[in-house]
Amino acid sequence: EQQTLTDASITATNGQTIMKFTKLMSEPGEIEIVYGENRFLWAHGNDATLAHHGNNRAAFSLDLAAAGAAVAEEEVTDPTDPSVEVEEDSVNVPDAIQDPSGGQDCTVNFCDNELTTGFLQKYRINVPDGQAPETCDGCTIDMELIYDGEAWVSIGFSLNGRMIGSEAVIGIPGSTTLKYNLNGYTDNLVQPMPQEQQTLTDASTVFQNGQTIMKFTKIMKEPGEVEILFGDNDFLWAHGSAPALTYHSARSAFVLNLSSGAAQEVTAPNKGLWLAHGVILFLAWGVFVPFAVQASLLRKLLPEGGIWLQIHRGLNTISLALFIAGFAISVATTNKEEQPHFSNPHRRMGLAMFIMAILQVIGGIVRPHNPPEGEKKKPVRVGWEVGHRVLGVSLLACGFWQMYEGILLYGVKYSTDESDEEAITIAYWVWISVMIAVMVLGGAFFKFRN
Repeated sequence: EQQTLTDASITATNGQTIMKFTKLMSEPGEIEIVYGENRFLWAHGNDATLAHHGNNRAAFSLDLAAAGAAVAEEEVTDPTDPSVEVEEDSVNVPDAIQDPSGGQDCTVNFCDNELTTGFLQKYRINVPDGQAPETCDGCTIDMELIYDGEAWVSIGFSLNGRMIGSEAVIGIPGSTTLKYNLNGYTDNLVQPMPQEQQTLTDASTVFQNGQTIMKFTKIMKEPGEVEILFGDNDFLWAHGSAPALTYHSARSAFVLNLSSGAAQEVTAPNKGLWLAHGVILFLAWGVFVPFAVQASLLRKLLPEGGIWLQIHRGLNTISLALFIAGFAISVATTNKEEQPHFSNPHRRMGLAMFIMAILQVIGGIVRPHNPPEGEKKKPVRVGWEVGHRVLGVSLLACGFWQMYEGILLYGVKYSTDESDEEAITIAYWVWISVMIAVMVLGGAFFKFRN
């Protein structure tokens, strides 16, 4: 009653044995074949008589939903096979690293991984004789990156999918192909490793036939560096828009399993929290603070009776509340990501601004009173006004820089589309330019008119 195969046959044709059948994937009381990853076994004999298979067998995983992605599994020695000498707890590890695109052996042939349109990664694992891939100390990886265009290209090795703290091989067409430490987002923090760590062999980056091609061979396990594993690896890729090594025009993080060839793009966590952080602080420093300053500078346009001071104070109060909320989101999210606080210029500037803003508010509350009209201001009042204005202008300038830096950091962290990032940056600077123009030109006009 369980012999439910249909169209089942086995024939010997042109020197090959061909077995065909159709099977129900889900049958009561039997192992289900799923539309996803399955574990299969294969075996064949030495002739047409059903007998022991000898060494002709193995286990493998096959993902039926991933275009036939197959991965060789550990082959466990059969203790019933008299032809095999069995050691206790022995396991034979396969030498082959399979590529899902066609079942290639990535220790013999180059396997392909498309990073993005027009950017291809090719790799091959070199396993010395007598070594097992998972325990190999002398294994190397040959890698090629092929980019449609002329630009610097890079492949990075990471422990967490983030740029800072990672390492990379960067190739500049017609120039160098070196290992770099990625210590930050700015050019001066991306520096070549010391000469004793420049262990790449057969390294080159050339531009030919409209493509930039970087090639190198790297030791997979090097002291003090990110190890390249036979399992899942966190990689980073990036390329520029020209040969000169400047800010990248495209980049992303991805996980690549060298034992299966399976690649998956990585998305950094907490995107919504960091977006909320940016929006809240833009409202604080890009909207309410400039409006508060304009209320003071353009007070002649407002009704008399000190209404400008009420508007100035109210808008600054709102901006401070938003600043505290945005700062709290930053601290909480940094804790959540288990990252060090105030570890880059953006974070340190944020802390400095927070302290300066609190001092500015306290100074506004305890300010010396303005004398009645017609009386000369006391030196303490004059000194307070100068200090209040200088600190206010400093905070505003820092805020403008912080917001722009935040756009760049968000783009890097979440691999935003370059055109979207450029559009947001342009819109940001247009808005800020309008705010600055109103403050400078309006303030100057009333200053000179008086």
